Amino acid sequence: MSLALSVVLLGAAVLALLAGAVLGVRGLHQRHEAAGFGERSEPATAEVVASLPKDVALAGEPATIYYQQVRFRVGDRDVEAQTMTGVEPPVPHVGERVEVRYDPRHPTRVVLAGADPTAGAGATSLALARMMLGLGMSLPVAWVVILGIARTL
Repeated sequence: MSLALSVVLLGAAVLALLAGAVLGVRGLHQRHEAAGFGERSEPATAEVVASLPKDVALAGEPATIYYQQVRFRVGDRDVEAQTMTGVEPPVPHVGERVEVRYDPRHPTRVVLAGADPTAGAGATSLALARMMLGLGMSLPVAWVVILGIARTL
């Protein structure tokens, strides 16, 4: 087998490992930020202006969760934002007043008061990190196996 092909495969493995590391750090940062949200967030009363469905698969079972678009007042300005966490039915209806918690540094980061801000935080980044790390570790192993088979032919 050619040296150039070996270098390309090794390069792909290194890139996959680097991408996995970056995604892992990003996912951990997202989890850390979500945990800190609960400590620094402030309560407010908001009006639901829309309820936005999203189809997901939770543990392999399809489900629909809803993100609320809410409007509330912070100081002298109105803020409209979509909640960061979704909820399963029953959901608040449009026009209903709900209690929310928001980040005073970034008022558009908001959750319904009863929702867990850490639920799912960083999950996508960490899942992608595991896949990329697995790919990065399996490429050199696969290449060694391919070289071994090629030498026996």
